[in-house]
Parts: sequence; C-alpha cells; structure tokens
Amino acid sequence: MIKRPLQQKEIDELVAAGNTCDKWNNIRVAQNFTTANIKNSKFTGKIKLHGFSGKPLTYRGVEFKTGIYNSWIDESVVEDACICDVKLFSNSVACEGALIFNVGSITCDKEMSHIKIGTEMGHRVLKRQFSENERTVIGRDSRICNISSLENSHLGNSVCLENGALVRDAIFESNSIATDNAIVKSSFIGSFSHVGEAEISNSLIGPLVQIHHHCLLISALWAEGRGNVGYGANVGSNHTGRAPDQEIVPGFGQFFGLGCSVKFPANFCEAPFAMIATGTVCEPQRLKFPFSLIKSTPSAYTGLNEIIPGWVYSKNIYGVYRSIYKWDKRSGTKDNLDLLFSKLVLNSVIYACNVLKEFLSGKDKLHPVAIEEELPGLGSNYLKTENMAKIIEAYELYMEDCNFYQKNKKLSPTIITRIEENLKRDEVRGQKIFDDYMDFHPRDEEFFEWLQTMS
Repeated sequence: MIKRPLQQKEIDELVAAGNTCDKWNNIRVAQNFTTANIKNSKFTGKIKLHGFSGKPLTYRGVEFKTGIYNSWIDESVVEDACICDVKLFSNSVACEGALIFNVGSITCDKEMSHIKIGTEMGHRVLKRQFSENERTVIGRDSRICNISSLENSHLGNSVCLENGALVRDAIFESNSIATDNAIVKSSFIGSFSHVGEAEISNSLIGPLVQIHHHCLLISALWAEGRGNVGYGANVGSNHTGRAPDQEIVPGFGQFFGLGCSVKFPANFCEAPFAMIATGTVCEPQRLKFPFSLIKSTPSAYTGLNEIIPGWVYSKNIYGVYRSIYKWDKRSGTKDNLDLLFSKLVLNSVIYACNVLKEFLSGKDKLHPVAIEEELPGLGSNYLKTENMAKIIEAYELYMEDCNFYQKNKKLSPTIITRIEENLKRDEVRGQKIFDDYMDFHPRDEEFFEWLQTMS
C-alpha cells in the first residue's frame, strides 16, 4: 500500500542526492521505500512512489536500473520503473518494469474514456473505461525512449515508443510499436501492430498491422487488422473539399501497395485479403470480392481499375501463407490459420463465386468486360470476362482447402506444392534479372518448416 509520508531521514537523503520538492509532505511511498535510486530530480504536486529495487531494465543492449534520475515528476504514480532524463512526467503512471528514457514530456490534461475514430468530425467515439481515466498510463515492461512527446494516452504492457515517435490521444494494446518519427493521434493501435515512419489519425487499427515508410492512414476502421500499408500509400482522402467527414473500412489481411491512393468513402470489409497494387488510384467503392488484386490498367472504362478476384490466393499463395506464418511468429500463437479459413473469409468467397456463376448462367456470348452493375460488389472496377473461369477455379480451390482444414485441422498436402510452384516463378524471374539472384535469395527454411508442422 502507498500510504505513508516520507520520514525526515528519507527527505534528507533525497536532498543530499540533488532532489527538490515543492512540498515533501505531498509524496506518499510504500512501506519498504528506499531513496537509493532517486537522483537529481524535481517533484511537484501529489506523488505516489512504490519504491525502487534497482533491478536492471535493458534497452538496445544498455542496462538501466529502476529509479528516477534527472527528471521532473508532477502529480504522478511511479511503480518499480525507471524514469531517466525526462523533462516532464505529469499526471501519468509508470507501471512496474517500464523504462522511460530521454523524453521531452509525458502528460495528460483530459479524460481518456472517449477517443474520436472514423470521421474527424467526431461522429464515432471509441469508449473505453480505465482505472486511471485521467492519467497517461505506461504499462508493465514498456519502453518509451528518445521521443519528444506522449500525451493523453494509455499504453498496454510491453509497448515500445521510440526514435522520435509522437503520440497523442491514443491507446496502444500490448506489444505494439511506434517508431522512427511515427505520428499517432486519436487512434487505437492493436496488439503486435507496428507503426514506423507513418502518420495515423482517427483510426482503429486491429492486431498485427504493419504500417511503414512515410505513408498516411486517416479515419480507418480496421478492427480485423492483419494487414500492411506500404511506402507512400495515401489512405487518407477523408476531406472531399467540404468537411473531413469520410472514412474507410479496410478488410482483414488487406495490403495497400507502394504509392497507392485510396479515395473515401471506401469499404473493403467484405473482401478479405484484397490487394491494391503499386501506384493504383482507387475511386470510392464497396468491394465484396475477396483475394482480389486491384490494379491500374488502361481501358475504355475511364476512371475504373482492373480487378482480378481470387488472384491473391491463386497467384500469390506464397504471400498469403507467409503472412499467416509471420502473424504466428510475431504473436507467439498458432491460431491464424483458423482465421484464414474462418466463416468471415469463407462466406465472402461463396458470395463472390455465386455472383460470378449466376452472371455466366445461360450466356452464350460475353462482353469483354463486366462492371458493378452486372456483378454486385465489384466496386469501382472492371473485370475481364475472359478471366472468369480462372477466378471461379481460384475460389473453388480455396473452398476445397478450407473444407480440408476444417475437417482435419491441418493444411492440404497440395498447398505446399502450390506454394513451391509460386515461389519458383519468382526465382525464374529473378534469375533473368540478376545473375546472382539465388545467392542472395535463399529458401526460407523456417517458413517451410512451419508449413510442414501445419500439414
């Protein structure tokens, strides 16, 4: 319990170690409190100190000891954590094992039970009740190092904010990361997600999302997560010349390619594992065809992109299963295959397959392309009808794999063969371009070992 005031002997020891306080009687400490690891720091307001064991905490191979060093602590609670070289730690909580080093300010000046997500107009609100509702909280074993500012936020256990990240009005679930000048504002970041050199605002990001390399994500409701936003992707056109009142719902496992631009409003939640190709500009749409590749291809249909449903599962099956492998590896679980073959994905495949078959039924002759009016859920795209047979084949192949997995709780043996064939195509192309391609692109043995354990 943190009840007792400092004893005069402890106050004298703190003063001798270079510490100052506006009112020593405002500090409450644990019964076994010692002053050994508090040096050259300033204390203001009401403060609770659990005591510091001096146990080592490691960051980037450097060892720190729990305690408070060269910092200003104001109106806060500090457990057995390390706060070192922090200019201001105010209205905040540092939980046990947290390391906070070389930080400008960590503050809280408002209630944290509501976060505006979706439209920037505040029409959607994420409500979350916390035990410390009016404090910034840094969870157990988290690392907050070399950043300028953290405001009005709650961080779960083992969160890492580093290298210039700026975080404001945010919730980070356990084991999530923001680094390399990332900007996260008014957002929820799911477990094991990684934000680096990117800007996110007014978004709900699910688990295992990778957002890197100077990209933008605004007003995204991505609860299922497990996706990727590539370099230069602009997923943020929520401002249509009027108010910033538009939003996007990415789908489970979605991939936004390099330099793509996605116009709002957009809804991909019924199209899991969709892929937006490099440089593609997507018009506002609602997509219901899973495993689709959307790419910019010149056509007579001005403003429409070409879509190839099922392509991601048939032609990029190596990428699909390697993603599953990476999700398992990052999270330390083995349940992501269940998600690949879940009702969410299966039902979307069944819908898309039935729409295509119904479209083909009774037709002796087809136009070269089909669009949304003919294929509900195709979005702002066109589909070459010559590809329909292969698309249906890809969807039926997924359904066969799904049926096998649900019955046997393991992968069909044919999947590894198809992945090998998919990878072989990459190798053949690579060797045509680089003579030493195979010397520097060795087989990922760990991935194939994982596949074997799942088969």
